[in-house]
Amino acid sequence: MARKRAAMTNATIDYSRLVKAADIKAQAEARARGPAEISLLQAMIVIGEEKWAEAMAIAEDAAYPWAMRAALRGATMLVRGSETTDTLAFLLGLSPDETDRLFLDAAEVRL
Repeated sequence: MARKRAAMTNATIDYSRLVKAADIKAQAEARARGPAEISLLQAMIVIGEEKWAEAMAIAEDAAYPWAMRAALRGATMLVRGSETTDTLAFLLGLSPDETDRLFLDAAEVRL
């Protein structure tokens, strides 16, 4: 029996489009943590008036660094991992998991 030879073709692989397993895992983890940014108003609604007021009272204290007070006052969006978000999480007493929960819950708030 004669075997048919498969025709050899040349293929070009675009390695820049190759997605690694570690990248897929990191993307899935990021999606599970929620969006990369939320509006300050969404966060305020989730946090609630009383807890928000307590955090802002601390932030308005003249002993608190001026730049961070200004950043909190001027913020319209919270970006995950930013100094403003980290400062707000600190003022609210949020753990990293609670901060993730804030982003997930706030993303559900429709304005």
